[in-house]
Amino acid sequence: MVEYSVNSALFGIIKGGALAATAILLLSLIPQIHFWFVRGRDWRGAYATLQGDEFLYSAYIDALIDGRPRRNDPFAGRDSTPKSPLPESTFSIQFIPSFIIAWLARACGASASTAFIVLIGVAGLLASLSLFWLLASITGDSKLAAVGVMFVLCLGALAGGQGLIGMLLKPGVVFLGLPFLRRYQPAAVFPLFFVFCALFWHALNFENKRRAWLYSTFAGLTLAVLVFSYLYLWTAAAAWLACLALLWLYLRPKGERRRSLGLLTITTAITIFALIPYAYLVSHRPASLDEAQTLVLTHRPDPFRGPEIIGALILVALVIGVRSGKVKRSEPRVIFGASFALLPLLLFNQQVLTGRSMQPYHFESFVANYAVLVGLVILAALLYQPIKSRSLLWIAALCFIWGVVEVSMPALANYRSNVAADEMVPVLLRLKELSKQDGTLASLRDQGRASTVVFSPERDVMGLLPTWTPQGTLLGMGGLDFGSGSQKERKELFYMYLYYSAADAGRLRELLNERTNDTFMNHYARVAIFGHERVVPMLSFDFKPVQEWEIEEEVSTYQAYADSFSREKVSLHPLTYVVTSGESNLSRVDLWYERDAGEKIGEYNLYRVRLR
Repeated sequence: MVEYSVNSALFGIIKGGALAATAILLLSLIPQIHFWFVRGRDWRGAYATLQGDEFLYSAYIDALIDGRPRRNDPFAGRDSTPKSPLPESTFSIQFIPSFIIAWLARACGASASTAFIVLIGVAGLLASLSLFWLLASITGDSKLAAVGVMFVLCLGALAGGQGLIGMLLKPGVVFLGLPFLRRYQPAAVFPLFFVFCALFWHALNFENKRRAWLYSTFAGLTLAVLVFSYLYLWTAAAAWLACLALLWLYLRPKGERRRSLGLLTITTAITIFALIPYAYLVSHRPASLDEAQTLVLTHRPDPFRGPEIIGALILVALVIGVRSGKVKRSEPRVIFGASFALLPLLLFNQQVLTGRSMQPYHFESFVANYAVLVGLVILAALLYQPIKSRSLLWIAALCFIWGVVEVSMPALANYRSNVAADEMVPVLLRLKELSKQDGTLASLRDQGRASTVVFSPERDVMGLLPTWTPQGTLLGMGGLDFGSGSQKERKELFYMYLYYSAADAGRLRELLNERTNDTFMNHYARVAIFGHERVVPMLSFDFKPVQEWEIEEEVSTYQAYADSFSREKVSLHPLTYVVTSGESNLSRVDLWYERDAGEKIGEYNLYRVRLR
């Protein structure tokens, strides 16, 4: 009977975790399933985009699949070599997830697009399983843990002020759908945050000394992996550990302090050891990387973000529970719940002491929002047990329905751009084939720069091309993120792109005033010329919007650039291929280049060009 009871309980735990994981897996794949369904036999291999900057990550993965070095800019067609070294970038510093994804894709003969399709399902599955382990470990209730998985992962966007409600209530919402699924950051390593927390729960609550040390060692190794994976996750994990350590050492019996300090020391020592090479890599980043990350020097507190308000309410509820005698303040579950509630208060106000803040909305969207919801689940386990099974079922169902609503938004919002991307794949695969013949890979390897450059007046082609083929693009969209180009160089490339696209000064004025139907190009034009901090309000505590006189000044500058365009400027970035769709105006290209007869590939025309 005892064995049957144990087996039954184990089956219940596995069943609860499996159901929650299956539900999240389905939610993760809904955008891609929808895309497959509507494209049918016309699907050419493109992945369904969830977030606007995923094309940067898939381009880097494709470069690594091709065997290119850790430091590269796939948009500019540049690789780091001894003769022409590139600085470190956020991509090259946070290399563990990209290397693993690229290695697996290469081993399976898969493209970067296929890797992204698989990744989103794997990320959803692993996130749900790791979170279930954490919640089941802390609450001891597998049913509540399974529902908690649905609650935390489906409502994370809501708690972070993103998704549908965020879009309705405030301007500048960045993330639709389920934010943790943005590929490959943070999706690939997001589960490790919960794994880290679960490992430390077991380290502090295992009576067996050897087992506890083992758990703390694994926790340290997990945090070390996060250090080289994603900035906002490892700093959040370290901040959470600091919150937990202070609460644990203060609230737990004094007799435990020595043992607890030993476990904390093991994890901290491993992390510090990992931070040494990390600091070396960071010290070799370009100055423009701080521009890309929009580092702000400020001591201003930031106390009213959504996760902070939720965290404060959890702390109030815990204090009331302790004072009413429902729970003891020294109970491990109380301390862990409080640590998750304190985390956003620390993350969003650390600049009061450090004087530095860098895009805190990433904490709000990718980790602090999920942490406080974990705190809410722990609070429910402490104050509202037992919860009826029927109530748990309704909560899970409502969370799933809300999750469907959230993931449907990017599927619908990005539908047209996803179709356009899929229609480009045949011509991009043709360029991939040509790259084996035209010397692109050899020049990258020997000279650190692709000998071929592709131009297309279709900016979608410029954005998606590096996900499929190694030629450089005229419009270096990744120059800022990959640290390969200065602000002046990025602006020069953008002006050249406009010139070859036959854009006049009026077109630039429309873009800078955001009066065109191309929302991406409206944004990119302003960023390329004025910088992120002048365009995106959430990146700065002291936002200074672009003024009309500044726009007119740039319009005049571009007009002068177009009027003085010369062969010298042409020779700075000589074109090799031109890709068009429909009736494109190539009159300015034809002034300087001769085009061949071209190839008709799907919806696109591919021309080889040479200087006149």
